[in-house]
Amino acid sequence: MRFLGVIVWLWLKKLVQLQCWLDIMTRSLQQGFQCAVTVMVVLLAMLIVPDAAWALQSHGPPEGIYVHQMAHVFFFGSLVFLYRDLRHSASKSRGWSYLKRFCLLMLVWNIVSFTGHAVATQLSPEHITGAASYFHSRLLGPMNPTKVLFYVTRFDYLLLMPALYFLCIGLRSLYFSVEREVSQGENQ
Repeated sequence: MRFLGVIVWLWLKKLVQLQCWLDIMTRSLQQGFQCAVTVMVVLLAMLIVPDAAWALQSHGPPEGIYVHQMAHVFFFGSLVFLYRDLRHSASKSRGWSYLKRFCLLMLVWNIVSFTGHAVATQLSPEHITGAASYFHSRLLGPMNPTKVLFYVTRFDYLLLMPALYFLCIGLRSLYFSVEREVSQGENQ
């Protein structure tokens, strides 16, 4: 079944890259629409009859958590570099200030998430009931500092959601400022 999935993926990739774009750009609108419908049907079929979720790692600990934590360290370094670059930039517009806020919140989120992953490795499965289900698991008492820290770091989305909001409004603000500059340039 995986072989079939690979064949479908390669076919879809080829179809999207070559045929659809050629149809849309050089041929009639009807042929481009037919190509788009074909792509949508294939994507719908892949959603209705899934075979495997290849985005999940298939090996267990400890390699997965090591790689994940290294990704957090790399992301932290990237955010520090971006924030430093934004802070020293010449532009002081609203969009850039929103992007700075995004960087700061993501830096804090990254630290909280990194800490939460590290603390989770210190807890044994018998400390959590319903551990197989992410949404229905509960932390069992008695509470100690490790369990409290694990519990607090599970609220990392309270940092992540505002950060993504600042990213969206920052990019939106930058888009509109560029659009204004272009329209002013055309009017002159």
